[in-house]
Amino acid sequence: MNGIVLINVGLGCFLMALGMIFIGLYFHIKAPKLSDRLGNSQEVNDSVNDEISLVNGPSLFQHFVFLSRLSEIGEAMAGTQTDRMKVYRLLAMAGFHDRRYIGLYTIGKYFLGIGCIALFLLFGLDAGHRLSMMGLAGSLMLLFLSSFLIEMWMKIRASKRGKLLSDNLPDALDLMVICAEAGLPLARILNVVSKELSFSAPEVAEELGYTHTEMQILNDRKRALVNLADRCGVENVTAMVSTLVQAERYGTPLSQALKTISEESRKALVLNLEEKTGKLPAQLSVPLMTLILPPVIAMMGAPAMVRIVRLLAS
Repeated sequence: MNGIVLINVGLGCFLMALGMIFIGLYFHIKAPKLSDRLGNSQEVNDSVNDEISLVNGPSLFQHFVFLSRLSEIGEAMAGTQTDRMKVYRLLAMAGFHDRRYIGLYTIGKYFLGIGCIALFLLFGLDAGHRLSMMGLAGSLMLLFLSSFLIEMWMKIRASKRGKLLSDNLPDALDLMVICAEAGLPLARILNVVSKELSFSAPEVAEELGYTHTEMQILNDRKRALVNLADRCGVENVTAMVSTLVQAERYGTPLSQALKTISEESRKALVLNLEEKTGKLPAQLSVPLMTLILPPVIAMMGAPAMVRIVRLLAS
């Protein structure tokens, strides 16, 4: 009896996975909507991003061809073009620049949910309750929680990476000022600074190197810089990009513009540190009250408690 139930559960999980694959293939081959057909500019952006991803793409997709196939199916299951762009922006902020990670991220959420459901049905419930309402409710909750946890982990990774970018950007700007005063163009500056910061600030070096490659492919510095701000999602990087774009538009010398950005980023960093320092007394009040105040009260009240116990005992 138990063997039959296990076979039914395994067959159900297999059919569920097969159904998701067929749904993804349906969305992949169905006729595009009018809004998708009219979004020519978005399709051009996607093709450019794909080309850049192939240039800087990781060797993971080169060694494992089946990951590219899974990525195509997962990207078809990711929803509309707007949904895919939101996922790509989150992945880019977390450090995954290759667009093929959209499909892996999407299909990974479903596979993790199916795996958790299978473990829950096999080891978490008895044989008689696996196909009951309890098993169905638990399976749906696990599917939701697995997807939610992966998304939260990606957001936490993006937040940590954004903080590292914001903290290390002033050092990168100082090096960019030195290179600009030496007479190097902007693309060459990004290449040199990315190599110099590859050990001390790998996040900044990766973004600058990616922007340098993008400039070589696009031949449009403004668009490459705007893409840098969109990928990072950091205020300091956005301010740097806006200043560089304005400097290029109005003919401001590159060294002067970079020097202004460097000074502003240093001031912003100092103000941020001063703000954190000002918050320390208020933040330390709670640990002081919970860790120091109870022992002090115990020391002050212990003699009185001893006398009361002795009086009651006598």
